Amino acid sequence: GLPIAMSSITTSALDTPARRSVERTCDDLAILLLAVVTIVAGLTFRDYGLGWDDYTHAEYAELLLRMYGSGFKDTGALSFANLYMYGGGFDMAAALLHKVIPLELFETRRLLGAVVGLIGLAVTWRLARRVGGPLAGFATLLLLTVCPTFYGHMFMNPKDAPFAVSMVILILGLVRLAEEYPAPSARTILIVGLGAGLSIGCRILGGLALVYAVVGFTPLLIDEVRTQGSREAVRRFGHVLYVLLPGLVLGYLIMGLVWPWSIMEADHPFKALTYFSHFFEKPWKEMFDGALVSVPDMPWSYLPTLFALQLPEVMLALLIAGIVGTFMSLSRKDVPARRKTILLMLTLAATLPLVIAMVKRPALYNGIR
Repeated sequence: GLPIAMSSITTSALDTPARRSVERTCDDLAILLLAVVTIVAGLTFRDYGLGWDDYTHAEYAELLLRMYGSGFKDTGALSFANLYMYGGGFDMAAALLHKVIPLELFETRRLLGAVVGLIGLAVTWRLARRVGGPLAGFATLLLLTVCPTFYGHMFMNPKDAPFAVSMVILILGLVRLAEEYPAPSARTILIVGLGAGLSIGCRILGGLALVYAVVGFTPLLIDEVRTQGSREAVRRFGHVLYVLLPGLVLGYLIMGLVWPWSIMEADHPFKALTYFSHFFEKPWKEMFDGALVSVPDMPWSYLPTLFALQLPEVMLALLIAGIVGTFMSLSRKDVPARRKTILLMLTLAATLPLVIAMVKRPALYNGIR
């Protein structure tokens, strides 16, 4: 749900020298902004303290590395606390990096968090630029950079920040797939596989991208049947699935590497999904609306209220505009089916997790993660 700003910006202007100059300026500003954030992050990553889960995640990393180093003879990582139901890619990378750079372990974790966050900013920029043009790309990058919820978590949060970045990589792959359908390039297949493996390998919730793809691609597939005929549309769809197979195999291998428990048994990802659907820790209460409320009993209004309080107003306004614009485009005949698919996937990515949380009301902790 990171790149929402671009959905209401179009690139229908004529390709004039003035417009090309504006595009180059936006790209230059985006690169400059990334450079500034890189410098600031490099100067300040040591200023961030310990996170709630830092020690536990550091121990999980050592257990994972011990398991790989022992040829899977030491399997303590596969039953450690409840972290075996999460991927440990970030934790392992931080532990390995700590062995080769002269920083204290938790400083290394802060530094790697900054690197992952910067990758997320860069990928979000490229995604927004692809969907809405250079101005949309720069606007989205700027908004995400100054969003405290993302910028702060990228240093401190070993679960959710890497997961958010992985999901943006996957969404970029799905957007490219919609643009290139029915002949995706090798690069697109690689991005889809990489994003799927990393996102599901971070958290099982990465599987929601399948819903984004199935629902999002509906306008494009309907248009395929209308223009190509049902038999040809099915053949083209089958061809896309076939050429995606190497990417999906890559994704499965990446998932297994960063989340080894997930491939020990075929049903382990589904067990993780069930576990997190009902997961909470007792006793745990959070303050909401002037009262202490048990986290499994938070009302449906908890998350919308947090969004309203924590996100910059301009992001909320653009979120609403993007949702309205997407649903208006679905009924317009002058909007290409590929465009409808891309906007629908982005809108689902931005809103579906929130809607599910409001309806299912899982355990909701202190703030938007």
